Amino acid sequence: MKKLLALSFSALLCLSFLTPQQTRAQANFGLRAGLNFANINDRPDGFEPDSRTGVMLGGYLNVKVPMSPISIQPEALYSQKGYESGGATLKLDYLEIPVLAKFSFAPGPVQPHVYFGPYAGFVLNSEVSGNGISVDVDNTQTDFGGVIGAGADLNAGITKLNVGLRYSFGLVDAIDGTQGKNSALSIVAGFDL
Repeated sequence: MKKLLALSFSALLCLSFLTPQQTRAQANFGLRAGLNFANINDRPDGFEPDSRTGVMLGGYLNVKVPMSPISIQPEALYSQKGYESGGATLKLDYLEIPVLAKFSFAPGPVQPHVYFGPYAGFVLNSEVSGNGISVDVDNTQTDFGGVIGAGADLNAGITKLNVGLRYSFGLVDAIDGTQGKNSALSIVAGFDL
């Protein structure tokens, strides 16, 4: 898992240095962290699990479209999802790769933005734990879905800070042969390097 995360961050960092000189001024590499409040949608009738609180950590490359308020923002994130039910927790941890279209408004020290786009999530860990017991779940299901969000970029002198709220929703079942799609409401914060 650590090797996969390191490889993803290295790829984003390399992309930021391999862009042409004129484009590099229009590209920002940054780090992001947040809290996920995850659950399962489209679940079987009568099944009402509680949300699982997890973390989201990763990096992004924001490439501005010249003479436009639009930018394209690929990300590589470690994202904890799943749910809690009956004293047990289903832990679904992913390497998530969203590719977002970001629209920024009102240039200035505080610049609001909205974004949306698809993501692919590759399973890093899938287990059920509770009462001191942890059992691996045989799950190779790649998660595909969408992300929508809003926030603001804050000019902090030598860097830009960003804060926001985002919602991700799965379009496929989270576990092989089991009904239920991932969903997560996330509070995020980050900064440009």
